[in-house]
Amino acid sequence: MDNYEKQVYIGRELFLQHDQDKLIEKYGLKHDEEYLYLKYIGTEYRISRRDGAIAYSEGEEWMDCKEYTIVMTIYDFLCCSGQEILPPLTGQWQPVGRFVTAGSSPSTDSFVEKYAQAFSGKVEEVKQACICLGGKQMERLAGADLTFEMPVFQDFSVLFQFWDGDEEFQPKILLLWDKVSLSYLHFETTYYLQGDLLKAILQKTSLFV
Repeated sequence: MDNYEKQVYIGRELFLQHDQDKLIEKYGLKHDEEYLYLKYIGTEYRISRRDGAIAYSEGEEWMDCKEYTIVMTIYDFLCCSGQEILPPLTGQWQPVGRFVTAGSSPSTDSFVEKYAQAFSGKVEEVKQACICLGGKQMERLAGADLTFEMPVFQDFSVLFQFWDGDEEFQPKILLLWDKVSLSYLHFETTYYLQGDLLKAILQKTSLFV
């Protein structure tokens, strides 16, 4: 078992320590005797109430989820907060680096840049991909070609902005987070979520090219 697998099993154990009825009430989860259900970035997932294993819906089939970032983000979303009632999102957006002491946040510029390059010249396709994932188009901010509020979990969204490139400027992506986001997720998990979201947009974009 590699370190990633070990962490996944730690996540399962953490989930199983929680009162599932309280999680159902807290997050408004669909459920039955065997599973809890939630949507993450446009895909339906279920969590076994017996062993904590996560699967995703593919047509009428349920497939084991082996994506480390997805699995750990779902566990963290359900288990991070010790508050019985989560604070409502404020609609006040800020970059992820605002949550930590200046200089202590690792840069994700190179990571985000590869997606910006992949989206270059595809503003309409990226727009349709965001809509397909349940995104709500917002008024343009700071001259961005696209500004979307993207629901990643029920009642939890991030703001996605995209500037297309031209002769003078490189394409650019900016993800902004509600100022109470760390009541829902640990800081480190925002990087997993960011990657999962951009990957999902890219996959959907390819359907419209």
